[in-house]
Amino acid sequence: MADETKAVENENKTPRLHAVRGHLKKLHENLKKRPPGKLKRRRRRISRKRQRRQFFVMLGIWLFACFVAFVVIYEHYQIYPGLVERDTIVATDRGTEYVTINWGEARNTAKYKIYVREHRRSLTEDNDERVKVDDTWDEYTVTKPGIKIDGLKEGTSYSFAIRADSEEKEGLSTQMRNFRTKSTQSIKAMRRITKFTASKPFKIDAEAETNLKFESSDEEVAKIDSGTGNIVLTGPGTVEITVTAQATKEFEEDKTTVELEVLETTPVKAGGARAHNIYHLDSDNCEIVKTVTGADGHVVPQAFGYTGDKYIIAYGMSGQGRIVMYPVEGEGEEGKEVIAPSIAMSHPNGFTYADENKTCYSAKGWSSRVITYNTETGKMDAFNLRYGCSGIGYDRKEKKLYTSSRTVMASYDISDGYSVANTCGVVRHSGSMATQDIGGHGGIMLRCLSGSNKHGTNYIDLYDMRNGTYLGTLTCDLSEVESAIVNKDGFLEILANNTGSEDYIWRTDLNIETLAEGL
Repeated sequence: MADETKAVENENKTPRLHAVRGHLKKLHENLKKRPPGKLKRRRRRISRKRQRRQFFVMLGIWLFACFVAFVVIYEHYQIYPGLVERDTIVATDRGTEYVTINWGEARNTAKYKIYVREHRRSLTEDNDERVKVDDTWDEYTVTKPGIKIDGLKEGTSYSFAIRADSEEKEGLSTQMRNFRTKSTQSIKAMRRITKFTASKPFKIDAEAETNLKFESSDEEVAKIDSGTGNIVLTGPGTVEITVTAQATKEFEEDKTTVELEVLETTPVKAGGARAHNIYHLDSDNCEIVKTVTGADGHVVPQAFGYTGDKYIIAYGMSGQGRIVMYPVEGEGEEGKEVIAPSIAMSHPNGFTYADENKTCYSAKGWSSRVITYNTETGKMDAFNLRYGCSGIGYDRKEKKLYTSSRTVMASYDISDGYSVANTCGVVRHSGSMATQDIGGHGGIMLRCLSGSNKHGTNYIDLYDMRNGTYLGTLTCDLSEVESAIVNKDGFLEILANNTGSEDYIWRTDLNIETLAEGL
């Protein structure tokens, strides 16, 4: 029964299948009859429609993806802070104990964390790496760019890193930037210079870590080239030379003042010239640097020499006398050493020390006989110079021995058997004058004289021994001026015989070192 039913259905479908097949066959025949161009255009239209559908599908997908990305980025932008660019971190100011830094702003930032520590370079850390913060860093917080970090070490390099944080999230720190605190500098320069109006132009001898500039307070006394420090003297007087070491990234500015004293003089041939005063010394421009006393009953100081670290003073009016040594540094009787000479010095009116041969020379007034004392061996001896003298001094710069008397000044070459190197005449003073000892430095002889009142005004004549000229006289109100030396800094020092039991060595404000230069 089922098979019969199926056969009936197949018979019913057969006419319809034949009809469809016929229709398709007819359609196929019609298509074959169409021109090829129309067929191709139809195919292209179908292809374009398909492409448009695909394009709009892809466009929709892309737009949706962009929307999602925008939502994600916008949310991230609203929550997370921006980054501080390392190259925007700059040091706007620096000192010896601080560094002020600034940097570019970062977006969406509520605060900035600044990390600071002394710079240290290791194998695991590089300036191009972002800082990994740990307890070795000091931390500071500000709400806007710019901070001054105090309490740093002078002349030390420090590493800086910055992190921008939002209200909700922490940002990433920058790479390190290194900045160094400044170092102080000190100008090396002589604080006081003495010159003659007849001195040649000269240059301020100053040194510092950075470039120097110079300025004169009075161009009627001295004109100075601001860049080179070259000075032309224009008149007598006192002028302040301001020396400035310029500030740089590494060093702070420094300033110092050099006092220049210009003494008016015209050098003249010494023989027979009349004395004229060019400067006055007293307690206002001199200071006591050593109080000295004699020993063993020999209490009158006659003259002294200078080794650089010791004063060697000759005491006594007759007989053996005493040689007393005092350290330049130290106070009171500390370090005092007393020597009893094996040869009587009698009245050692002249006394000096020559560092060339470590020997003291003592001269009795109006005699050519000189007694020597070697400070290293302790040996004493005696010999005669060509000219008689009342004073004897040593010029350690010229390596000459000077002597003075009422009639002649002489210089001797120690290294050549005390041969006479030069002589010059003597200037005339009004009134009675007593010749005391002499000193010398840089070719200038310092001849000490006292008047009828020995504890009143005394005098020191200045002679240019190389040229045989007289330069001028210093008046001195420091009691009886017995002797003069020039210390290692070039300043004139005077041994003054006081009226009491203590006597003094005075340091003056005259720099003989600079006074002698450029004559």
